[in-house]
Amino acid sequence: GVYPEEQVEELWRTRMAKTRPRLLQDASAESRADRSFVLKAVRLRGPELRHAAPEFKKDKEVALAAIAEDWISLDYVAEELMSDKEVILMGLRQDWEAITYASEDLQSDEDVAVAALTQSVMALKTVPEALWQRPAVRAAILAAVRRDPEPLRYCPEAVRKERDIMLEALKAQPRFTSEVDPELLKDSQFALAAVQGNWEVLECLPKKYTNDKEVVAAAISQSPYSLRLASTELRGDRSLVLDCVRQSSGALRYAADELLADAEVVLAAVRQDAQCLRQAHESLRNNKELILEAVRISGVSLQYASATLQDDREVVLAAVQQSGHALEFASDALRCDREVVLAAVGQDKRAMSHAGKELRADVEVLRLARGGKLKASPQ
Repeated sequence: GVYPEEQVEELWRTRMAKTRPRLLQDASAESRADRSFVLKAVRLRGPELRHAAPEFKKDKEVALAAIAEDWISLDYVAEELMSDKEVILMGLRQDWEAITYASEDLQSDEDVAVAALTQSVMALKTVPEALWQRPAVRAAILAAVRRDPEPLRYCPEAVRKERDIMLEALKAQPRFTSEVDPELLKDSQFALAAVQGNWEVLECLPKKYTNDKEVVAAAISQSPYSLRLASTELRGDRSLVLDCVRQSSGALRYAADELLADAEVVLAAVRQDAQCLRQAHESLRNNKELILEAVRISGVSLQYASATLQDDREVVLAAVQQSGHALEFASDALRCDREVVLAAVGQDKRAMSHAGKELRADVEVLRLARGGKLKASPQ
């Protein structure tokens, strides 16, 4: 031939298989009765078994070959083989629905149940409840739920009462709370375990849990931004909010107004991001300790300080030493202070544009702004 035998086999396996040849449908009665021909046909296209002679539908080797190629070939396998574990397991390598072809006894077989659940938790539609508590079956159920909990929506109602199964489902898909048995949702320990598995569950639980400190704290330990889901009362809980902002300064935006006037809470946020100072209550803008901490982290946070502290030499010097640009937010008097201006220009020569008019013409300031060095002070 034009092609070597190996290449012909490869063409049959790849390209020709895609055409789904109807070998037996179009074959002669003699060919349909030829076991080797039937075997070759079903290995190429399993559902060709439909057109095989009746005796081959009872032939285990032929049936296994057909099912291995396409599990739907079970449609054409003799009823007596539906009690054969090997035959059913072959189908379950491809699709959970193969268990629906199994005899009642086989549907109660632990190995068959596990094989079906390995494909999808949807197999619970067929796996008897009596098997659900067996360790191997339970492990297979939980693993299937972790992969994809969605099919649980179509499973028997009883599964919604299974605590560990529902917890796995919520861990994978928080919005699955709509499918959980209402009695489970009334249990605060279940709610806590669900939130510990995935903080986003808090958003989908009954509203009462947004005021449960233990549940909210469990969410916050995973994501400080979950403070936004807490009740108004808990957003005013000092210890809870402190834990939150220590993890992430951004959570400060969800704190109750009264805590924005709490120096310790705001300071915890400022230590991570000085710009949080802009959220602080007006009363804290005159807190020197807080402002000093902020400007040492980010000089330009001087803009959020009170006018009194913008005129405080210690505060302004600390700010311009961190960022020369902070000179812009100093009082008029300090923008005319030679030491302050030299410190600012030394940090960033562009700060000269914020200096007082007289100092913009100062020789030392000009030298520093042009990249020179300060003259040494006379001994």
